[in-house]
Amino acid sequence: MTSIINIGDISSSENESLCPSLTFKQRLYGAGGCLVLGFIFSILSWVSVFLQDYVFFGVLFTIGNLISISGSLFLCGPVKQIKNMFNEGRWIASAVYIVTMILTILAAVLLKNGIAVIFCCLIQYVAMWWYFLSYIPFARDCVKNAISGALSK
Repeated sequence: MTSIINIGDISSSENESLCPSLTFKQRLYGAGGCLVLGFIFSILSWVSVFLQDYVFFGVLFTIGNLISISGSLFLCGPVKQIKNMFNEGRWIASAVYIVTMILTILAAVLLKNGIAVIFCCLIQYVAMWWYFLSYIPFARDCVKNAISGALSK
């Protein structure tokens, strides 16, 4: 099967279009900073669960995920990141991830429905990990085999 988007067509200028003057070390700091900040938002979101404020949880959790994934923009640039997200092996996980982020915010802000927020966050979390696993060779196959092995017992 062919890739939806040909990643090989990306030029190096597009690759560094987010912050072209940054060194590789500075890009790593930017990516790491986004990852840490996103993690802090995610941890803070769980505090709101204990306070039973599921609306605030959904918003903080989603913002944390957006900040975390935006760190990759420092490493490969926005054009390449978007093309990577929607290539053949990742487009379903990426689409589910993006849609559930939107649904989480809508469930939190418009519906103010805690159960819907938690459900969307769970799906968002699974989609995020499935997306991340796509970058590790054979990781998805290992997870599938582990789940099917656990379910067959």
